[in-house]
Amino acid sequence: MSKLIFFCKSYLGDINRFERFWASLQKHNVENIPFFACVPEKDLDIFKEKISNSLLIQWITDEKVVEMSPGGNIEIYRDLSPSLSQQIIKSEAWRVLEIENYVCFDSDSVVIRDLGIKDFLSQDGAPYTVMHQHKMFWELSLKRSEKYLNNYLELSEKIKSFFDRSGPDFDFGPTPCIWSKNVWKDLYEKTLKPSGRSFWDAIIEIPSEIMWYGEAILEHKSIPLIPIDPLMKAYLYPWQLKGSYKLPKKKLAKIYIGVVYQSNWEFELNYIEKKKFFSRILRSLKRFLKRI
Repeated sequence: MSKLIFFCKSYLGDINRFERFWASLQKHNVENIPFFACVPEKDLDIFKEKISNSLLIQWITDEKVVEMSPGGNIEIYRDLSPSLSQQIIKSEAWRVLEIENYVCFDSDSVVIRDLGIKDFLSQDGAPYTVMHQHKMFWELSLKRSEKYLNNYLELSEKIKSFFDRSGPDFDFGPTPCIWSKNVWKDLYEKTLKPSGRSFWDAIIEIPSEIMWYGEAILEHKSIPLIPIDPLMKAYLYPWQLKGSYKLPKKKLAKIYIGVVYQSNWEFELNYIEKKKFFSRILRSLKRFLKRI
């Protein structure tokens, strides 16, 4: 069984972002850590045709994960919004893959320096956990709008209450996250299953797979807790695009393995099969207005 793999959940709309991410990962994956990608069955052939060196990728499908996931089925999967179903796929992928730990990337990631096992596992082989309070980030966000912080605190309070935990509000992201199958397994076997819930129910109830994972570590102590700060510089909100957006990657590489460019701020990379010209113009205008 592999000690660590790289993993990315994607879909056709993000194929251009995935292509960029894969190119950057190929360049910097100097230890040849295995890479698995998961896409909907209907998108698989397009990915294999468009992505260069796709034979180096080990492909699985959403449908295979759904098949292995307790409490789910294809009908439920298709009825859920993509924002929810992708969280379930990412969190249940360990059931299909023969792995101990996986680094879960999003398609809008770009790797900017060489990386290896030591970036993700301790000398003893324990996975690090992205875990912090992000106070400086929230301080900056308050200058723009309190809604960013309020939404986060509301979600955090819900999941802490579920585990009957009081105390600090921790952030366990952004992606990429280093996840252990032991944490996901304990979350299901010791918390969700006894209460008659599946992970599908959990995500619908509290839609944050990142918080579920982090709180499960605190609850069950399935792995040694070794906190680290975010692995990548993430531009999650439009106000972050001003100023710091143009920091040289060489400087960022001194403290990060890469950069995450949230897909909402890169409309030009959206995969569009049939789109009217004026619709393209409208999306570009929306992007411009969000940056103001």
